[in-house]
Formats: sequence, C-alpha cells, structure tokens
Amino acid sequence: MIKTLLSLSLSTLLYSTSLQAMEVTFLNPGKQGERFWDMVTETMQAAANDLDIELEVVYAQRNRVKMVEIGQQITSRNNPPDYLILVNEEQAAEKIFLSSKGSKTKTLMLLNDFLPPQRAKVGYPKPDNPNLLGAVIPDNHGAGRRMMQALHQCAKATNDSGPYHMLAIGGDQLTPASIDRNRGAMSVIEQQADIKLDRFLYANWNQQEASDLTDSYLKWATRNDIQPVGIWAANDPIAMGARDALKANSVKPGSDVCLVGLNWSAQGLEMVRNGEMLLTDGGHFLAGAWSMVMLYDYHQRSLKGETAPLGRVDFQMQSIDRNNIDQYSQNLGDENWDKIDFRGFSLKPSQGYGEYDFSLQKVLSHIKSH
Repeated sequence: MIKTLLSLSLSTLLYSTSLQAMEVTFLNPGKQGERFWDMVTETMQAAANDLDIELEVVYAQRNRVKMVEIGQQITSRNNPPDYLILVNEEQAAEKIFLSSKGSKTKTLMLLNDFLPPQRAKVGYPKPDNPNLLGAVIPDNHGAGRRMMQALHQCAKATNDSGPYHMLAIGGDQLTPASIDRNRGAMSVIEQQADIKLDRFLYANWNQQEASDLTDSYLKWATRNDIQPVGIWAANDPIAMGARDALKANSVKPGSDVCLVGLNWSAQGLEMVRNGEMLLTDGGHFLAGAWSMVMLYDYHQRSLKGETAPLGRVDFQMQSIDRNNIDQYSQNLGDENWDKIDFRGFSLKPSQGYGEYDFSLQKVLSHIKSH
C-alpha cells in the first residue's frame, strides 16, 4: 500500500512538473540535413535537455513562403507555445511575429534580427511590446572582416607584390547575417589598396552553385591572363564548392590560391587540417543553445514577477586555424553537444542580460567529465 502511494505521489509530482515545463518552438529556416542548421538544432536540443525545456523544432526547408505559412500556423494554434524562436532569414520573420501580437507567445530572434526598416512595424523589445523579447546575434561583421584579413595576409606571404586578385562568394543579399558578413569583408578591401576584388558573387549557400561560379571565374581569369590568389567564401559549403572548382582547373587550394570559410563544420575543419583552407570562422551555431539559456533565465525571472525583456545579446565568433584546431577537435570534434554543461551559462540572480559569457573558452571549460 505504501509502495503504491509513493508511486502515485511520484507520478503526480512528475505530471505536475511536466505541466509547468517551458514550451518552446523553433522555426528552423533551413533544410533538414543541411549541416549548419542541424547543428543549430542539435545544440539547442542539448541545452533544452539540460534546462528541462520542452522543445519543438519545425523546418521550413529553405522556403521563405513556406516559413511564413508555418509560422502563422504556429501562432494561431489553440494552445501556442510559450516562446517562439524565429530567424529573420531573407527578412521573412516580420509577418510571423506580427501574427503573434496579443497572444501569450513571446518571440526571441536568433542569428538574424529585424532590420531597421522593419522596426516601424515590429517595434523593439520594450514593456509596451511584450511579444518581442529580444535577440541573440553573432558578430558576423567581425567574422567577415577577420576572414578577409587572413586572406590578405596569406596573399602577401605567398606572392611578391600586389595587386592581389580575389574572388568573394557570399550567401545571399537579403539575410541580415549575410549582409553583415559581406560588409565585414568589404571593410578590409576598402582599406587595402593592393586587394583587387574581381567579383563579388552569390551562391545561395549552395556548394554546387559555388563550384560553378568559381569555375566560370577561373576560366575568365585565364582568358585575361590574371592570376587569382584568394577566395573569400561566406561559409564552408561555399568554400568546398570553390575548392572543387580549383582542383578541377588544376589549381591547388591552400598553396596556389588561399581560401577561407565559415561554420566550424567537420568538412571545413578537415580542409583546415589538410592545408586546403586557412581557417573556418564560426561558433554561431551555438546560438541555438544560447537561446535556450536566455529563455530559461527570462522564464525563471518572469515567474518571480520580473518582466524586463532580454534585449539584444551579441556574442563573438572565432576562427579555427591550424594553431587551435587540435584543441577544438579533441574536445568537440565529435560534435557531441550533450557533453557541454549548458546550465553553467545561466546568469546569477545579480547579473543582467548583458553579462552573458558565450565564449569558446567558457564552452571548453564546461565540458562534463565522463
């Protein structure tokens, strides 16, 4: 009898706890199977597990129209989630957020925040705009700049003098992260007179499109007796496409032409290790986990009556090159994000939302012992 009562009490406790669990829906704009967006989901789920958050992930399959439709379906549910995580991919998040106004659902922007022209409609995270909590945003401008600086240094080290002919391949011209990353690269070019940017093209984040664009560029360069020395690729799949085209044209990536990418993907890390690529910048996929930490802190404080919005939290990205690739690979090369103790990133009661430390150093120091 006592055993039965204990069992019932435990069941009641677990049921009660589950009712109070935070419900979060992430509308992932990418395709399932697209490594970067899967990594965002994986880190988000790992943090959700640590923080006892009930997480739902829905993929929009890189379809802007479909993303808006799915988002509006989520906000119009009879029982919508407590929190909605949106990405302003191709500036398509505006309609989704506006459809949540007046509901219980609060929105956190991830990776791509609303652009200034959109603010007239969506507003800012303020007490009189309770559905908008804020954003967690990586420093894409700094990443793009750092990548181009490394490319310039490589060009100078492997060539006697300029001008240094280069190709830049961006992702797209609409997504805020892409715009910032592109501007970061251009800020270096504008300061360095010896860089000759022959083309700034766009591959829609696609490896095959990047390969085709690079192939056309190399053939144009050959016809015009131009020797390219560097390719700036907005992410690792674009860099992989550029590498494929270089090899197909008997040009050796890493020695004949310097190459940079971004994502910290397994393929990108391997290209750094084998010398085909200078570096892969990144760490921004961890924004998935950081969004969970931030929502957890907000939720816990809101239960105590603290309703101040999160606001915008910016975090730095970082390059992985041949100097630090072993340290990263030994700790996180297996991409097992469950080994990170994400509870360790939650704020203390005395800390404000501007005091988060989402650095790689802290990530490495919070790997759980086996």
